[in-house]
Amino acid sequence: MAYIFETHASPEEVDAFVTEHEQNSLFQCSEWAEVKNNWDHYLTCVKDDGVIVASALVLVRRLPMKLSLFYIPRGPVMDYKNHELVSFMLDHLKELAGKEHAFAIRFDPNVFSRVYPYAEKDEPHAYENNDVIEYLKTLGARHRGFTVMIEEATQPRFNASMICTPDYYSHLDHKVRQSCTTALKKGAKIYEGHEYIHEFAQAMHYTETRKGVALRTEEYFRHMCDVYKDRCIVMVVKLNFAEEIERLKKEIEEADQQIEATPYKKQKNALEQKKKNALNDLARMEEDRKKEGRDEVILAGKLAIYNKNRMEFVYMGNNADYMRLRSSYLLYKTYLDICVEKGIRYVSMGGIEGTLDDGLTTFKSSWLMNIEEYIGEFNIVLNPAVYTAFDKVYPWVLKKAAQIRSGKKESIH
Repeated sequence: MAYIFETHASPEEVDAFVTEHEQNSLFQCSEWAEVKNNWDHYLTCVKDDGVIVASALVLVRRLPMKLSLFYIPRGPVMDYKNHELVSFMLDHLKELAGKEHAFAIRFDPNVFSRVYPYAEKDEPHAYENNDVIEYLKTLGARHRGFTVMIEEATQPRFNASMICTPDYYSHLDHKVRQSCTTALKKGAKIYEGHEYIHEFAQAMHYTETRKGVALRTEEYFRHMCDVYKDRCIVMVVKLNFAEEIERLKKEIEEADQQIEATPYKKQKNALEQKKKNALNDLARMEEDRKKEGRDEVILAGKLAIYNKNRMEFVYMGNNADYMRLRSSYLLYKTYLDICVEKGIRYVSMGGIEGTLDDGLTTFKSSWLMNIEEYIGEFNIVLNPAVYTAFDKVYPWVLKKAAQIRSGKKESIH
């Protein structure tokens, strides 16, 4: 066995390797380096007899005094049970880091400690891959531990995922299916395409305002579209007040006619209730139209990227004033239907808090959710003094930068 390390691997070869690997991650494919164009990068790999057996997309953060940080999101991708391979890869990454004056190599492998259905969250589940953690420690990697909250690590250690089968919809709780139907009945309409990126950015701004955080700019989202092209799906949900008001008026008129025509008390009562509901919806719709001062409003937006075997839900924004219309459910269903169409079974719904009790986690749990717990984040420290200072100061810098971008002074969670 003669391993060879390459610092400038072929993007096509690496992407093919990662996509077919059990540790498949869009954050370890070459396009992610293009998205993170404010970082330098190396696309590295290890070959055995000309075939890739390990790879790592290394993002390089340049810092003052010619220092840098190496960061490998959800990687390296390799067989962590093969100690010889793991040692070879990390030794060469250390050597490369030394040439670039990196004070640390930060990485969080796409390797799980536990995976279980959300319905079993309160049941005991054995930890796996502890031997991987221990071996990485022998190679000088510091384990950040089994973090729980998102803010405790660079990437969330807890992730929500789903196996999307062709019959997934029939297995959903009836309340979820009802929510999808409600969104359509209440006038929510989905628009798909990169031409809606501005409206999507507006949907994200609703979430920023509600949470008091700064997420990403419209330019960043446009850049993602440019990088992934057709493999970046952008959708927004809109409500047209004028159309919905006209529909409700017709519904009320038809109910009046049916009430007048039917001699049956039970049917008459049902029609009276239907008319009452429509009148309430009409009043609410006219009130919202007046408040908004326009005929159309954005309810929600979502952006996802995918490769052959995996779809990643990257960003989603909601207009909190219209949660009653259940548009988020309709969005999720539409994306999952695309997965079925394309034969993509694995869907990552993104990071969640390890407490598993927040509102976002509860919503995601509606979708046959599995909880994935990664083994966690590691740091190979090459300059202890700089690393200690960076590890203490950098989270504060990120927080302050986000506050400045959002115009908020309160702490960010």
